[in-house]
Amino acid sequence: ALIGLFAEWHYRQLPELPTQPANLPTSSVEIIVPARNEAATIERVTASLLALHYPTFLVTVIDDHSTDNTAMLAVGVGANVIRLEAEPPPGWTGKCNACDQGARRSEADWLLFTDADTYHTPDSLTCAVAYAESHDLDALSLLLRQECVGFWDRLILPLAYQNYFAVLRPSKPAFNGQYILIRRSVYNESGGFGAVRGRVMEDVALAELLADQGYKTALLNGHQVASVRMYADLSALLHGMTKTAFTAARDRGAVGWLLGSVTFIGVFVIAMFAYGVLSGQTPLIGAALLICAVNGLGLLPWLSRFGVRPTYAALNLIGIGVLWLIGMVGTFRALCGVGVRWKDRVIIETR
Repeated sequence: ALIGLFAEWHYRQLPELPTQPANLPTSSVEIIVPARNEAATIERVTASLLALHYPTFLVTVIDDHSTDNTAMLAVGVGANVIRLEAEPPPGWTGKCNACDQGARRSEADWLLFTDADTYHTPDSLTCAVAYAESHDLDALSLLLRQECVGFWDRLILPLAYQNYFAVLRPSKPAFNGQYILIRRSVYNESGGFGAVRGRVMEDVALAELLADQGYKTALLNGHQVASVRMYADLSALLHGMTKTAFTAARDRGAVGWLLGSVTFIGVFVIAMFAYGVLSGQTPLIGAALLICAVNGLGLLPWLSRFGVRPTYAALNLIGIGVLWLIGMVGTFRALCGVGVRWKDRVIIETR
């Protein structure tokens, strides 16, 4: 019950990006899309970006040494494409290197970094730049609506986001790497992605960097203006969420991860239910099912936000178990220093 209440409280504290700005901005924007082997999604994102209702902007896809036809498809849609033929320099993650390569070549007033699996409504950029300029922000980030398509998306993502908001500290600087809008002058002065070049969760690191340097930033709810399908299949979901768990373990240590992760609580519920069934103790079975029912009720708002049928609330015990296993794998890889695999590369975080 507390998990659900904290998640709702923190979510409702997050400001929502206005969709009808009072003033129409005229500042130039370069939209930078880092892409590595994104043939399945690059046409959709570039088409949505090129259809933006904004006076002066350029869409640049940074092809990060792809082994598929990502670059060719992006060119076909009409995007400007920069091809990186070499692997990232030592100490750089691929995304930080791609984003920085695009930023250093830009002359626009604003830089928008957005992922290759996103989709943008025509007025999204106008709304974001107008809000940032009217509030005198140096950088703005949006949380996007999650597109839950397959079974595993529907089972895991609403629960994962509920857990994320349950432990979110609204007062702490935070960015979502799927959508980061930043003044180009601020990017250059702060060091941008080059200053956090070895971090796996570069968005969190960039938000903390800008806050430490005194820049004014904001994280907003952008569900109405942009969406993302993060994972194409179960394999991508497991790799992506293991990357998140890996970073949590590196930042907090194994004990901090175990104590801080709300999914760990679910392990005791699973054990309670299993022991009750095996030993024939009906009260334990009833208690476990009651806890699952309470958690399922708390999950209903998140299912609604992500367009998932309410019946998935009944499967939350399975989702809890999967999230816990992902957390354990990420923690193990962090403790052993073996890094995580993402986009066909093994990433070992450096500071």
